[in-house]
Amino acid sequence: MLNGRVSVICDYIKEVKAGRKAANPAVMRAIASLVSSLPLAQQHTQAFDHKSRQQLVDALMITSLATLTKGILIHDDISAKSGVIHSQSITNKKMKNLEMMTTFSRTLPL
Repeated sequence: MLNGRVSVICDYIKEVKAGRKAANPAVMRAIASLVSSLPLAQQHTQAFDHKSRQQLVDALMITSLATLTKGILIHDDISAKSGVIHSQSITNKKMKNLEMMTTFSRTLPL
């Protein structure tokens, strides 16, 4: 929304500079007033750099935490699935051992 309005102002100024449009003094005064009310970036460069770096660090930290959280959830999911598989394989081994023992006990002479 703001970007669209700024681009309209820029387009108007470009057309006036190129001579395709006549300059309206009231519009030009309004644009000058708007531009003069904006803070100069050169005066606040250090504060702006500090704030932008802090926001970058915050964004990277949030991204790292999200990645860690996702990894932990995947690890828990895989652990739960492998626990089920492991318990099934242990149950299968116990059943095989039990079958072997009953087969062995049947073959023993009394």
